[in-house]
Amino acid sequence: MTDEMMIGTGIAKSKVVEPLEQNWHAEFDVLVIGLGAAGASAAIEAASQGAKVAIIDRFNGGGSTALSGSVYYAGGGTALQQKLNVKDDADNMYRYLKHEVDAVVSDQTLQRFCQQSVDNFDWIQQQGVRYSGDVFTIKTTHPRPEYSLYYSGNELLSSTIEQTQTYSAPRGHVADGNAKATGLGAGFFKNLGRSARRLAAKFYQQSRVSRLLLNDQGRVIGVEIKQLYSWTLSGLLHRLANKLANSTHMASPKLSSKCRGWINRLEQRAVSRSIRANKGVILSSGGFIFNRNMVREHLPEFLPARMLGQAGDNGAGIALGVSAGGAMKEMHSASAWRFINPPKTWPRGMVVNLSGQRYCDEASYGAVIGTRMYRNNLAQGMLIIDSELYNNSTEFLSRDARSLISMVVKQQLKTAYRADTIEELAELTGIDSGNLLATLEQYNACARGEQQDHFKKSLADMSVIAKPPFYAIDLAAGGSPALSLGGLVVDESSGQVKTSEGNGIEGLYAAGRTAVGIASNNYVSGLSIADGVFSGRRAGASAAKL
Repeated sequence: MTDEMMIGTGIAKSKVVEPLEQNWHAEFDVLVIGLGAAGASAAIEAASQGAKVAIIDRFNGGGSTALSGSVYYAGGGTALQQKLNVKDDADNMYRYLKHEVDAVVSDQTLQRFCQQSVDNFDWIQQQGVRYSGDVFTIKTTHPRPEYSLYYSGNELLSSTIEQTQTYSAPRGHVADGNAKATGLGAGFFKNLGRSARRLAAKFYQQSRVSRLLLNDQGRVIGVEIKQLYSWTLSGLLHRLANKLANSTHMASPKLSSKCRGWINRLEQRAVSRSIRANKGVILSSGGFIFNRNMVREHLPEFLPARMLGQAGDNGAGIALGVSAGGAMKEMHSASAWRFINPPKTWPRGMVVNLSGQRYCDEASYGAVIGTRMYRNNLAQGMLIIDSELYNNSTEFLSRDARSLISMVVKQQLKTAYRADTIEELAELTGIDSGNLLATLEQYNACARGEQQDHFKKSLADMSVIAKPPFYAIDLAAGGSPALSLGGLVVDESSGQVKTSEGNGIEGLYAAGRTAVGIASNNYVSGLSIADGVFSGRRAGASAAKL
């Protein structure tokens, strides 16, 4: 890791200490760094196997999981799928996910993830996560609150079904308890986190890990933390600044950035402690999208995107692993989201860059559109529709979308570019006119069934765009939310962090978005949380057995 990448993580180089001479503040079997979905799962699993566990979190727990849509990707015949008469099996799930995640993990690991999906879903319900809604069978971004199961990826896409030889099955499990208007909140995390805190011997809140401590054999034996006491003024201001940072970073990035600056300054008042881990340290503190230096180095195309997550996603967990000799992988991988369904008519239009070229099947899952928009098309995306598609945009909107999404869609309709001809629309938007006309001509030929679409878009998902006036909706306006997907290389059977030579680092494990995992190549809604549970339980079990 370069010095530049260390900026913003607050991580110092690992330190070799003599265990008997070190002044340990406390001693545990397993230390879990970061309390999100992965950290909570790791802590519960390790404690359930008899380990004395301490959880250390920079804030008060929850991480990005507690700010999310609480979607958990599960299949193979979960209890909820069976209750709602949804057909699915582990092999069907595997073949679909293999198409999505490619070779980011071994086939054996992906098969294990799918085979364990039913048991892991039962396990999170045992921790108190609840699902009481119906199944929503129409493609949508995030279903209304009365639904607990929906198609959260490309399962309904004709080209996907054809390529994978699968049958469609909804696998996005939405936990009860999120905000009705936005669909966001701690519905999934609340009871999972409560279970982890109950089983842990100690929860160090508002405590930032600043370095790893090693013995002279290179084994990780503990951590150094910077702890703020919650009852002090600094502790109170730290909590308030974090709450404000999380609540404003989408609507007011500058204010959120100021809040994170206050957080960093308040943490300078923290007290240093050394905590010993007799069996292992598990890194589960999220990704690095909030560390602009790391994004600039690894994901420069995504700098214009909005950061998805929270202040703890600053790469600290990854930096800790690298400081002990850990290797990184998939650091170029990220997911940006630009959903255009609902409205149900928008995917029937065409998305182009400013050169007038299409770059995706518009009926695809929103992360496909958003990621290609940033990675390959200079953050450019214009949705081109005609008057018929425009006028029908609000049809069934109240059925298909939560109120916040409906409000955003209506605002985008108001601000859309409008012109009587395609040439005039190109001039208004800055799109290359000649290319746009040629692209539209080809698209309409595909929509009429005269030729095969280059992106294998189904004829059933296309409309001839011919009725003026014509409209263009700027999909890049305001920036799309994005998260990092790369992290530390781990042994896929144990979660142990590995060096660039492929050797395991004794006493060090990683899980969730701190590690390379199921979701590290391509994102499907709910896959990151599901991978967090899968990899967290794996790391917790491995650390507890030592």
